[in-house]
Amino acid sequence: MPRSLRSRLLWSYILVLLAALLMVAVALFGFAGISDARLLPSLERLSAISRTNQRELLQLWGTGAGGEELQGLLFNTAEQANVRILVVDTDAEEIVFDTATEDNWVGDPLTGVERPQTLVLANVGRGSIFGTFIHTNGSRWLVFAEPNPALGRGLIFYAQPEPTAGEFFNEFFLRPLVFAGALALLLAVLLAAVIARSVARPLGTMAVAAEAVARGDYDQRVPQEGPDEVQRVAGSFNSMAAQVKATQQAQRDLVANVSHDLKTPLTAITGWSQALLDGAADAPEERQRAARTIHDEANRMARLVNELLDLARLESGQLQIAKRRVDLSEIMADVYRSMLPQARAREIDLHLDTPAPLTVMGDSDRLIQIFTNLANNALTHTPTGGTVKLVTRAVDGWIEGIVTDTGPGLPEEELPRIFERFYRLEKSRARGEDGRGAGLGLAIVNELVTAHGGHVQVSSEVGRGTAFMVRLPMQSNQREILPSTPPDH
Repeated sequence: MPRSLRSRLLWSYILVLLAALLMVAVALFGFAGISDARLLPSLERLSAISRTNQRELLQLWGTGAGGEELQGLLFNTAEQANVRILVVDTDAEEIVFDTATEDNWVGDPLTGVERPQTLVLANVGRGSIFGTFIHTNGSRWLVFAEPNPALGRGLIFYAQPEPTAGEFFNEFFLRPLVFAGALALLLAVLLAAVIARSVARPLGTMAVAAEAVARGDYDQRVPQEGPDEVQRVAGSFNSMAAQVKATQQAQRDLVANVSHDLKTPLTAITGWSQALLDGAADAPEERQRAARTIHDEANRMARLVNELLDLARLESGQLQIAKRRVDLSEIMADVYRSMLPQARAREIDLHLDTPAPLTVMGDSDRLIQIFTNLANNALTHTPTGGTVKLVTRAVDGWIEGIVTDTGPGLPEEELPRIFERFYRLEKSRARGEDGRGAGLGLAIVNELVTAHGGHVQVSSEVGRGTAFMVRLPMQSNQREILPSTPPDH
């Protein structure tokens, strides 16, 4: 099997050409076998020889030549034209002269000439006799004779073996087919070279670029040229390379950020534990402070590790979602109650707006995790005196859970990437004012919402606040009883 694209295209074209030529050859051969057309060239040739030879005979006879000279002309014409000349006595209907020295037919009958009804010869007289003659020995001959009053009872027949279908095909069709095949093969080679070049060159460019990406050069891009399919592959490659670059950068950022987030609590834990070991924190209040710091920083590390584990399980599909019928309004109320102490401590007005029970199929623990993450994010980035709202409602076959805040908002260019895996916003926003944010919460929220068959959207305006809207499928049995309210952004 050819390995290169050029050789495969070339062999494909050759096989197609051979198949086409074979079908044409079979059709022409069949035509030659069943059609009387194969007899026409030979009969026309015999007609031309007859006219020329009889004219020469009459001219020779007019000079007073004898029988031997006339027979010599017949023998000479038969040899030069490669035909058999027979003189037939029309009264006796038998051959009286034959130019063939071997298998001489003198004395044999020459009757029953079968004239092809579908053939018309040009420049022949009405009394001309032509067609197929079958000799008593079974051989088939084409004969032509044109009566001439000057010859009296004699009728001169010019004969040659009837051409077979194979002979006719070889003489009239084989050479054109060979020429056409050679020309088509040349065109096929050129076409294969052009097409292979138009396909192989961009593919080769992509192969080189892919090898560079494998070596870590993620800035590789390939031109979108060639056939549409190759252009689509090039576009997909460029998109893949951009995504790989973004992912690699995000992973490097993640490692740097997580290393920093782990280093800070580890430093605090190491310092205070060392102080306890060295006896530097002997006073009760110092020991209490050390224990509280170690406890808080250990909890901070545990939260970070749990977030990393959750994200890893979600990305690998290993996190199990135990769906059952739950009331999203009740879920939001639970989140409200758990976030209320934090809101009061920060002097933030936390509102709950859940007008009616709204049932969805979901994992209550994971739904609480989703909205707790969003609510905590909103409280973290809302200044003192601001407002955070938790809202549930039914809209157009969906159940929406909305968390809004009156914080500083997000730049528009950040919004398309805010839910990307490993993507980290500008550090002051991502970490929050207390520096405790790990930057993984929104990625986890997006994965959990997707696992519930929903989607999450964000809208924000710098200086006015941010709104996160989680849309989950509504249960069919409540679609008829719940009104559809327009979105309130």
